[in-house]
Amino acid sequence: MKQWKKLLRRGVALVSAGAAVWLTARTADLSGAWDTLSSLRAGEKAVTALLEAALGETEDPLSGVGLEGVLRLAVEDTPELAAQGEAVAAWLEEAEDTAEAADENEALPAEDEPEGEDGGAEASSVSDAAPETASSDQLTPEEDSVAALAVDWGSVSADDIGVDNNTDGKTVNVSALLSGELPLKLQSAEAGPQILIMHTHTTEAYAMSGDDVYTETDTSRTTDENYNMVRIGEEMKAVFEACGLSVIHDTTTYDYPSYNGSYGRSLAGIQAYLEEYPTIAVVLDVHRDALIGSDGTAYATTTEVGGESVAQVMLVVGTNDSGLEHPNWTDNMAVAVRLQAAMVSLSPGLARDIDLRSQRFNQHLTTGSVLVEVGTSGNTLQEALAGARLFAQAAAAVYLECVE
Repeated sequence: MKQWKKLLRRGVALVSAGAAVWLTARTADLSGAWDTLSSLRAGEKAVTALLEAALGETEDPLSGVGLEGVLRLAVEDTPELAAQGEAVAAWLEEAEDTAEAADENEALPAEDEPEGEDGGAEASSVSDAAPETASSDQLTPEEDSVAALAVDWGSVSADDIGVDNNTDGKTVNVSALLSGELPLKLQSAEAGPQILIMHTHTTEAYAMSGDDVYTETDTSRTTDENYNMVRIGEEMKAVFEACGLSVIHDTTTYDYPSYNGSYGRSLAGIQAYLEEYPTIAVVLDVHRDALIGSDGTAYATTTEVGGESVAQVMLVVGTNDSGLEHPNWTDNMAVAVRLQAAMVSLSPGLARDIDLRSQRFNQHLTTGSVLVEVGTSGNTLQEALAGARLFAQAAAAVYLECVE
C-alpha cells in the first residue's frame, strides 16, 4: 500500500523529537533535573521523563539531518541517556508504534485502501464483512488434527516466499535463506521450556460476531482474556504442546492502562523469562493487524482452508535499520522464511508477505524471535483462532526439526 503520507508524518515527528532532545542536552543544565529524575525507577521511567520533558513545542532546527544522527548526538552527549541505552531504544520504537496505533482510528486515503495480498491463493481475500464461521473450541492434545506436519521443503521455492521490505537499506536473499542451514537450536522439552509466547499489545481484539462479544477498553481492544490476544496465545500453546513442544505463555497485560511504553515493559518481561528459563530459544510476540478503510471500515484478511474461513497470518521481522543494536537480524529472517515456507506447504493462502521493518521490536534477544500478526481487527475471533492453530501447526514442524 502507498503510505508515504503516514511515514512522512512519523518521520517528521521522530526527527523533531530527536532534535529537541539534542538541543536540550547541549544547552540545558540537566543537573537539577536529573536529581529529581533519579528518584524515579531507573530505566524506562527516567528516560521517558527526560525525553518527554525535552519535547515541548520546540521546532526542528535540524530538519535536514538524518534521524539516526540526531538521536546518536542526543544519547552520546547526555551521559544520563547513554547510561540507559536499552530504555532509549524501547522509547524510540514506542514512538513509531504509538503512531501506528493512532492510525487504526484514522481513515486511510482512498489510494491506500487494501486491495488484497500479493502472492496469495485465489481463495485469499481482504473483506470488510467476514462470513459467519462455526464455533471452534480450544484444541486438546488428544486431537489428531494438530499432529506436526511432515513438510516437504523441496516443494516450496523462493518464489513462494513474499517479502514486503519496509526498510531503507536492507536486502534479503530469500533463496539463500530458504536453502541454508537454519540458525536455530532447541533443547529437548525435558530440559525446560523451549518457546515463550507473549503479547506486547495484549488487549488487541477482533470484530465482535455471534457470541464473541466483549467490553471495549478502546477501539477493538479489551482486557477480557477470553477475547484478546491471550486467547490466541492459548490456542497456539495447545497446538505446540500437542506436538510435544514445551511452552510458557506470558499473559501479562503490557499495553493497558497505558499504551505508551508497552515495548519497554515487554522487553523487561522477556528478559526476565530468558533469565529464569535459559532453555527458551523461541520468542513469539503475537499481535493482530489493523487495516482501516477511508470510510472507517475494518478490513479482514481471510483465506479458505478445508471449507473454513481462516484469518491470514503475517510474520514481522525487525532489523537494525533504525540504528538500534541488532547485528544478527538475518538469523531471525532465516527462521521467518522457514516458518513462511511451512505455512505455504500447509495452505498457500494462509500467509501474507513477510513484513521486514526498520524497527527492532525486541527481536535482538533470541535468534528465534519473530512478531506474529494473526488476522486484523476486521476478522472474527473464530477466524483468528483457526489461523492461530494452522500457524502453530506449521511452526511446530520447523521447531521440531531444530531440537538437538
